[in-house]
Amino acid sequence: MGKLVSADDSNPDYWIELGKLSMQLADYGTAYDAYQRAHELDRGNADVLAVMTQLALRSGNLEIADDNAKQLELLAPNNPAVSLTKGYIALRRGNYEEANRQVAAFATVAPYDSSGKVLQARILMSQNQPKAAVDLLEGQVKQQPSDATSLKALSGIYELLDRWGDSARTLQAYLTWRPEDQQARVNLVEAALRSGQVDAAAAVTLKAVQKDDVDQVLAPWISFGKQEIVADRLFEYARGADYGRRIAIARFLATTAQPERVIALTEGAAATPVRPDNVIPNALYGEAIARSGRTAEGMDRLNRVIEVDGANREALRARALLRSAAGLHQKAIEDAQKMVTLDPDSANARLLLARIYDAGGDADGARRTLWDAFHDIGEDQVIYDALKAVVARTEGADGVGRLSKEYYDKRLQQLARSFS
Repeated sequence: MGKLVSADDSNPDYWIELGKLSMQLADYGTAYDAYQRAHELDRGNADVLAVMTQLALRSGNLEIADDNAKQLELLAPNNPAVSLTKGYIALRRGNYEEANRQVAAFATVAPYDSSGKVLQARILMSQNQPKAAVDLLEGQVKQQPSDATSLKALSGIYELLDRWGDSARTLQAYLTWRPEDQQARVNLVEAALRSGQVDAAAAVTLKAVQKDDVDQVLAPWISFGKQEIVADRLFEYARGADYGRRIAIARFLATTAQPERVIALTEGAAATPVRPDNVIPNALYGEAIARSGRTAEGMDRLNRVIEVDGANREALRARALLRSAAGLHQKAIEDAQKMVTLDPDSANARLLLARIYDAGGDADGARRTLWDAFHDIGEDQVIYDALKAVVARTEGADGVGRLSKEYYDKRLQQLARSFS
């Protein structure tokens, strides 16, 4: 489709098809651009403008969503996207009366579309009525078990309420109808781990690593420190996997206590001299041999990786941990701070920096790092868990209560902003 629109960019139908494909790939920025081009070529197509309206809403751009909805209302005043968009905009502005009015308007033009139920549940949550929101969506999916939109929204509410078992159950049902949703599978693994369903989490993980983004699906195991539970089975799978998945699993196994597995998976690709095309296996291999007792050789390999690629996160992470273990905390902090600079939205980089501060006896630095992460990254559960432990030690139950309230409010705001 990309080649087709390059060859002929004047056909709106081609852009529409490109937009559809991009949406299926969850590439919403490209999808919006494609539909916008189709709209420029055919301004009378209300369906295109309706999709643009919802994509703008999904991205959180209220001004563009509002403007698109107003244009759409002129073309097709009864298009459901008009009232739905107005409802979400009213919700995000805290005008619950107007939001409910738009829910009713939406129901008159699209009585069988569950998007109105989801919006209504968002309104109830924002008005501190979680039971009513849950009952509404539970009733909807009971009547229509294949309603993936309501199932996904319900799982998000359960997560907000820390009802992780219910969230896992709902995500499992959702994935029956939307098996292509990789992020939902990651969320399922986390929910299963948080609710103590370790075997279920392992079963989902072992299937997912064969087709999903390996780093994403394995991240919850690292967050909860439960890597060893699935390490044996992942190692056996990785030995016969393609290069990319083998290296990704080696990256995961680097967080376990068995560096020999990482060596087995990377030594063939960790050739010298270190070059831009082999820095990742060399970084993993260098860390592994250092942990297996060949410290000087491993550090030398990591240093060579960083000489070739100063932004290599694997090598910086490994060198920071090894330096900290050797008591070189200030040098380790410099590596970890560089990781945060390279990827300020990475919870793992922030947690690593806090951990090194703590190891060096700088409790204030660790606490400050976690607070900065909590405010900068937003609604990250792992950051919250780490900060809560610190606050419990330093401020007691009152401090934990204040932190928990702030975290709940952040997540509730995120939920209210979520269109899907």
